[in-house]
Order: sequence, then C-alpha cells, then structure tokens
Amino acid sequence: MFIVAILITLIFGSISYMLLKHPEGAIQMSSFSDKFKKKPFLKTYIKFMGWWFLLLVIAAWVVAIISLFE
Repeated sequence: MFIVAILITLIFGSISYMLLKHPEGAIQMSSFSDKFKKKPFLKTYIKFMGWWFLLLVIAAWVVAIISLFE
C-alpha cells in the first residue's frame, strides 16, 4: 500500500504543487481561449483543483497508515 501512496504522491503531488504555486503557468498551458484566461474565476478554480489533488495525496497516506494496523 505504501508503494501506491508513493506513486500517488509523485503524480498528484507534483500536479498539486504546480496548480497551487504557479496557477498562471497552468492557465497559460491550458487550451482555454484568451478571453476566458483573463477571468479571475479560472485562477480560483485552478487553485481549488490544486487543493483537491493535495487532499487526494493526504487521503492516500492516511489509508496506507491505517492499513498498517489492520
């Protein structure tokens, strides 16, 4: 289970870091129109998705630690 938690951390942790620390870069790489990229809602949504990916990483580690005691 720890190998799965490590893989989830590597994949979703890096995505989460990119979305939370550099939302402008994520918006520039996206395929949204230039008109939509300028809206502040998109930056808020990108950060919101970054927090969801971070919660996914935390949940994977919680499950891995709980599985030790079963």
